[in-house]
Amino acid sequence: MSKTAGIVIIGNEVLSGKTQDTNSHFLCQELRALGVNMQRISVIPDEIELIGKEAASFSRQFDFVFTTGGVGPTHDDVTMAGIAHGFGLRVIRHPELERRLRERHGANINEARLRMAEVPEGAELVGEGSLYAPAVKLRNIYIFPGIPKVLQDRFQAIKERFRDTPFFLKVVYSK
Repeated sequence: MSKTAGIVIIGNEVLSGKTQDTNSHFLCQELRALGVNMQRISVIPDEIELIGKEAASFSRQFDFVFTTGGVGPTHDDVTMAGIAHGFGLRVIRHPELERRLRERHGANINEARLRMAEVPEGAELVGEGSLYAPAVKLRNIYIFPGIPKVLQDRFQAIKERFRDTPFFLKVVYSK
């Protein structure tokens, strides 16, 4: 039995039509090639309680959960707080992420940028390698930003951890 996955797309901008989601298409293609059975995609607004409920529900239903969007320095980037809420956890400032942000921005660091170092308590960083900022993982949930290029880079750095028996498709023609 292949591993299962669900994707939670988070963002009012997707629901309003201002931004077109390409992340779910990318993840579905990549995960299928790795042998993972994608089972559900949900698109939800930037609401802490709803993000928490959806993340916790998907976490119980699927082997892997991927969230995209709501990770950044602006007021509506509440994915980390939402996921923490869904598991009854605090949001903390991850020391390694904070170090990297301070190193990158130097004297230009501010509280808004430091928000990008906030993660649910107990979260781990995955795919560190050469990435400026690795992906964040809590339990079986992989938390990605919504910017397609950033998501793709971070996913490529960790994709082998999802490899399972790949799907094969054959077409048979008969007369």
